[in-house]
Amino acid sequence: MKQDRPVTFDPQTAAEAWLGLLAARGIDYLFANGGTDFAPVVEGYAKGRAQGWRLPEIVIVPHENLGVAMAHGYTMVTGRPQAMMVHVGVGTANALNGLINASRMNIPMLFTAGRTPITESGALAGARNNYIHWAQEHFDQGGMLREFMKWDYELRHAEQVEGILDRALAIARSEPQGPVYVSLPREILAMGLSGQALSARATIAPASPPAADPDTLEEAARLLGRAESPLIITANGGRTLESGRALTQLAEAFAIPVIHYRPRYLALSTEHPLAAGWDPHAFLKDADLVLCIDCDVPWIPAQGGPKPDAKVVHIGPDPLFARYPLRSFRTDIALTGAVAPTLSALCERTQKHAASPAKIEDRRKSVAARSADTRSKARGGAQAVPASITPKYASACVNRLMDDATMLVNEYPILLEEMTIGQPLRYFGNPPSGGLGWGMGAALGAKLAAPDKSVICTLGDGAYMFGNPTPGHFVGEGMRLPVLYVIFNNARWAAVHRSTLSIYPKGHASKMTEPAFATLEPSPRFEHIVQASGGHGERVSDPKQLMPALERAMKVVREEKRQALVNVCLEASYVKTS
Repeated sequence: MKQDRPVTFDPQTAAEAWLGLLAARGIDYLFANGGTDFAPVVEGYAKGRAQGWRLPEIVIVPHENLGVAMAHGYTMVTGRPQAMMVHVGVGTANALNGLINASRMNIPMLFTAGRTPITESGALAGARNNYIHWAQEHFDQGGMLREFMKWDYELRHAEQVEGILDRALAIARSEPQGPVYVSLPREILAMGLSGQALSARATIAPASPPAADPDTLEEAARLLGRAESPLIITANGGRTLESGRALTQLAEAFAIPVIHYRPRYLALSTEHPLAAGWDPHAFLKDADLVLCIDCDVPWIPAQGGPKPDAKVVHIGPDPLFARYPLRSFRTDIALTGAVAPTLSALCERTQKHAASPAKIEDRRKSVAARSADTRSKARGGAQAVPASITPKYASACVNRLMDDATMLVNEYPILLEEMTIGQPLRYFGNPPSGGLGWGMGAALGAKLAAPDKSVICTLGDGAYMFGNPTPGHFVGEGMRLPVLYVIFNNARWAAVHRSTLSIYPKGHASKMTEPAFATLEPSPRFEHIVQASGGHGERVSDPKQLMPALERAMKVVREEKRQALVNVCLEASYVKTS
């Protein structure tokens, strides 16, 4: 879709205006799971197509959670929010899991739903005419998701269309970003506009990004300049190219080790000399300054924390994560600001307080040596073929498929210590909210956003089933989105049993070969599901056959432009991973 094409539509109804304004405001795709409430939208879209209006492309997604994950994946790659529409309250309920993920990941999104018709007599176009219109109505349809929306509203008159749409998108795009919700009653969508003039451009701009307070920034700079053993911990520091570069610049300027803890994005290359690994706890015992950069959980208190005399600085657009009910990590300074400009300003201000170049260089050599040693000891998954396929070996094999034109979307199973990822925005990790079923849709959205890139999606078998694979492969075939899915299939929900073992390491559950609440046997033939949608599917249990199977599948994706799936049968393991 050409973003600079002028808006030439002449809408007569609220639904027609809504569709045209979506396109005018930069919405490329409207992910949709339709229902009886869509009638005015369907008619408006058909009219617009017939008259040559500029409209968003419609993506039919046969499950709401998958659609939200696709919108999420598109935005995490492009930075541009997209829209989704679902069927009244029931569709909203199906989407809630994905919306919680989007909220906790600060993904801007315009999420909309029809609303059960509000009139019964039939006098108005769009009034109730189906028996389901009574049982489907909510007293407060937005109430079920309000906790995770930045803003929600119900459209009440056709006159409001432009103002509500522009306000919704402006709020979604303002920091901290996140999803917004608008419900759309059928009669209002069918209502005439009465000649109302609409603007070609948004009438409400997003709020300017938060800027760090100069005095607080100076205080943080003094602490960093004087620190003997500073440490950076981040989860989202690589969300954008600019933030990743700013974090790298800060780390390099003052020789600061960087821990990506449960990362959703990578700020530094995995091979960077200052990339110190994936677990902060070994570093915390020595650090005298901890910079938590856009990181919701910088450490696990039960496993350790900063030493008593260390200073802790949290940095980000919402450094206290105000929407988290309980979060009591020590905070000496909470520096509010967009990540990239805040880190750049901190780097500049720290120069006048910094230790001598010789001292910084000594620290650089020490950190680089320690980081190299950590990488060397942690790697080696592919050096010897194991007797059975392990997560470590499978991760190392997936790594051999990666190049600078490949993106990896990971919902849990990859061991990051086996990966070599040199470019920003090539790795995307699962949301911290733990709503399973994100990975498949996110990978499809990423491929939609970057059709020139190869996309690999690594999933646990439980996450794959949560991801609605039949709808997912349907969309992959219909939209021509070839993705390689690698299922790490241990026939377990390992996280469930791992949690039990962490509390009852010698309890009765620890002796079970098939753990209660965590055993997924008999394991489905996942490779057959992708075949039903024209894809390539293989099942592998022999370690010697894994790499050839992955290479065959990747060839299908890259050359034949078909989706592919490799069902990798793993040994069951409950060891904590990165």
